[in-house]
Amino acid sequence: MKALLNNERDLAALVLRLGFGFFIVFGHGLGKLQMLFGGGEIMFPGLFGLSPTISLVMAVGAEFFAGLLVMLGFKTRLASLPIIATMAVAAFIIHFSDPLFSGGGAAKEPALLFLLGFVGTFLLGSGKYSVDALLSKK
Repeated sequence: MKALLNNERDLAALVLRLGFGFFIVFGHGLGKLQMLFGGGEIMFPGLFGLSPTISLVMAVGAEFFAGLLVMLGFKTRLASLPIIATMAVAAFIIHFSDPLFSGGGAAKEPALLFLLGFVGTFLLGSGKYSVDALLSKK
């Protein structure tokens, strides 16, 4: 029974990593990466006294690059931290005045869902179906 429970935990870690990682990378990070290197005007909020470009670079680092690391299961806990921070900023600063749920417009809901999902990846770690597990066997 204990082996079955351990396997379920590893499968849950895999599903969370691949699911949330895929959607943050390709649903959010890739678009920001294209905006960063697209050559056009950067339409992104500057936060905490940082320029819009620096804020965008930080968001790309979290949503695209850290998201890829989470998907691969490489340093999952460490890679989850910048995504958690980015989603907290998105939910509680960028979308502060937006409603909780979307009625067809901006809302806190997506950022909060990603925040919860990546808190889950942080707590579960990589699991045995990951790059981390492959590297630890060597």
